[in-house]
Amino acid sequence: MLKFIIVCIWCLISFLITGCTLWNSNQESGELHHRINEAYDFEVTHCDSFAMARGKGTGELALREAKNQAMEYGEEIGGTHIVWLHIDKCEGEETRVVAVIYKCKL
Repeated sequence: MLKFIIVCIWCLISFLITGCTLWNSNQESGELHHRINEAYDFEVTHCDSFAMARGKGTGELALREAKNQAMEYGEEIGGTHIVWLHIDKCEGEETRVVAVIYKCKL
C-alpha cells in the first residue's frame, strides 16, 4: 500500500512539473492566436467570400508579420476563414501576401 501511495505522489508531481513546463513554453513562444482560421479553398466552398486581404513584412520574420497583418484585417471585418492566394518574396527582405477572407455561417 505504501508503494502505491509513493508511486501516485511521484506521478502527480511529474505531471505537475511537465504541465507547468509545457504551459510556460506556450506562453513564451511569441506566437499570436487568431480568431480567424486558415483554410484551403475546398474547405470554404459553402462560405461567402467578401474581401481581399494584403500584408507586408520585412526582416527575419517577414512571412509571419505579413500573414499576421492580413489575418488581423480579416478579424476586423468579421471574417471567419482566410485562404492564402499568393506569397511573394520581393527583392531584399520584404515579403507580401494576398488572401481571400471568407465568412462562414456556423
